[in-house]
Amino acid sequence: MNAHHGIINKFLGDGFMACFGAPLSDGRDTQNAVRAALEIARAVERMSADGTIPPTRIGIGLHAGTAVTGSVGSDERREYTLIGDTVNVASRVEQLTKQYGVVLLVTEAVWHVVKDEYQARPFETVAVRGREAPVAVYALE
Repeated sequence: MNAHHGIINKFLGDGFMACFGAPLSDGRDTQNAVRAALEIARAVERMSADGTIPPTRIGIGLHAGTAVTGSVGSDERREYTLIGDTVNVASRVEQLTKQYGVVLLVTEAVWHVVKDEYQARPFETVAVRGREAPVAVYALE
């Protein structure tokens, strides 16, 4: 994560939410997120193959957009967090990786930024809970 200018914001059960571009942006936040995701996927694949870890399947969902960021809480407990549609869509896309059987699934907002650098397989647009408009998703390869 750090090598690609991202931060892990929250640990969520057996996963985590990472953020690129907040609190500081280098102007290549989407590209940084994709590079970090691919590096994580390759590392897990390599460690599973060589027996360093048990066979492990991961799913990574990426979406790009604006989010509300900041510290919330009280003087006793304060946490830096991100909220908003971008965060919710990313979470829903990550959940779709299981349905599609892919490791890395990105939205059109991400694909539009990185399409000259990577190959992808498009899927049909999908309904995402909490959104009226369907979302186009791509399996990054």
